Amino acid sequence: MKRTPDIGPTAQRPNFDFDVWQANQPETSIPIDDLRRDAEPGSTEPDSTESANGFQMETETSETEYFTQDIYNNLPDLLKNGCSILTDRIEKEVFLVGSLGVVSGLLPNVRGFYDTRFYSSNLYCYILARYGSGKGSLNLSYWLGAVVHRRKKEKYQQALTHYKADLTRYRKDLKRYQQDKTGNVEEPIEPTEPPLTVLFIPANNSRTGAFEMLNNNEGRGIIFETEGDTLAETVKQDYGNYSDGLRKAFHHEPITYYRRTSKEYCEIENPQLSVVLSSTFDQLLSLIPTVQNGLFSRFLFYELTPNPKFKDVFDSRKSEYPAFFNGLGEQFAEIYDHLSGLAEPLTIQLTTDQQRQFVQLFQQWKDEIREYVSEDLDGSVNRLGLIAFRVATILTTLRAFETGEITAVLTCNDLDFDNALRIVETLKRHALRVFYRLPKPKEGNTGNKYAVKADQLAKARQLFSQGKNYAEIAAEVLGDAKKKGTIWKWLKA
Repeated sequence: MKRTPDIGPTAQRPNFDFDVWQANQPETSIPIDDLRRDAEPGSTEPDSTESANGFQMETETSETEYFTQDIYNNLPDLLKNGCSILTDRIEKEVFLVGSLGVVSGLLPNVRGFYDTRFYSSNLYCYILARYGSGKGSLNLSYWLGAVVHRRKKEKYQQALTHYKADLTRYRKDLKRYQQDKTGNVEEPIEPTEPPLTVLFIPANNSRTGAFEMLNNNEGRGIIFETEGDTLAETVKQDYGNYSDGLRKAFHHEPITYYRRTSKEYCEIENPQLSVVLSSTFDQLLSLIPTVQNGLFSRFLFYELTPNPKFKDVFDSRKSEYPAFFNGLGEQFAEIYDHLSGLAEPLTIQLTTDQQRQFVQLFQQWKDEIREYVSEDLDGSVNRLGLIAFRVATILTTLRAFETGEITAVLTCNDLDFDNALRIVETLKRHALRVFYRLPKPKEGNTGNKYAVKADQLAKARQLFSQGKNYAEIAAEVLGDAKKKGTIWKWLKA
């Protein structure tokens, strides 16, 4: 392992030494080699049918919808080791998708230039499964960020304790100041309450509450929810506003909100939000009612195939999972701390040949999907390209920490580039499966209540921008001017 070179000023932080970092990580007694045996139900080698550019072609077998063993083998060690100890295919699938989402929110000060601007690594990931199908193992990916989350909360609690002590002194000094008749007592300055700092932002939150927590954490955070309808219910209550903020955050577009209690206008200039959700398909419809909903094209989807076998719930090897994944969380916390201390962000780039392959591949996918699926997916393919670039950014960053070869500009190697595209190619198939199952709004079709509400909200916004009041909008959109309170909630909540 090589010592990390100096990357310029790092806010008085020492250089990152990989050897020291690795030596200080908690050990685990999990026998990784033993756990790897029989982890896969049958062969998962890629099908022999491949395209000219080396990527797996569509076949009639369901195996094309799984992550192949090559994908797991070629991951950076931190992710590969996490996948390797898991005992069945579904656990691996859920962990890999969830970990990509969590890790995408653990890499501050990492960026790459794509299209017209710099993008961070943040991803939106969605695991779909029937009840009891094994998506509960998504919680293992939560452990990767749990240490950072815990440390942030501890830091906040310490700051809150100091604040309360300062507030007590302030009140005493203020009372003495108010009772002073000589004019010799200086008026005290009221202390400022520290902002709540966390990594994981609860989905069960109001729009203002969620964005305020995001703002308190320098615009960075992760929404992690194993029951996707929790976020869906929140979005429905703050309809359009919360959803609009999620869409903007995906592209780091400014998010604005209003604090009613303090009458304060707030703006998050460069939100860097990651989202990891899981639910059944019916629950998904509450959040993403139609393919035209802007959130559909921003998510990576993975739909689990039910396992017909009853898993061994007494497998003693799984008792070691908490210690092992907590150890991974400690390592990710070190990476997070190092990146947070950088004066300038790391920049990830593709080689010229990789850029050419990238454009060629996504043009091919776009042509195929337009011809054989639907032109409605144009936006999805475009955003899938950005997602693939972000996955390559994640793999390149983790690889650099693995080798200790961290420089201000990191170039993606061919192994991570190919693996990023293979991962996204698999997830593309799952996105198409979801696309075929989502309702397709047709002109005059009012069967889907969520689609109807989306249309009503769009109409309400248009009328509001034209200067009409709430009663007028309610009369035109809902057919009843007395429902102006509903319109007010939609537009102002």
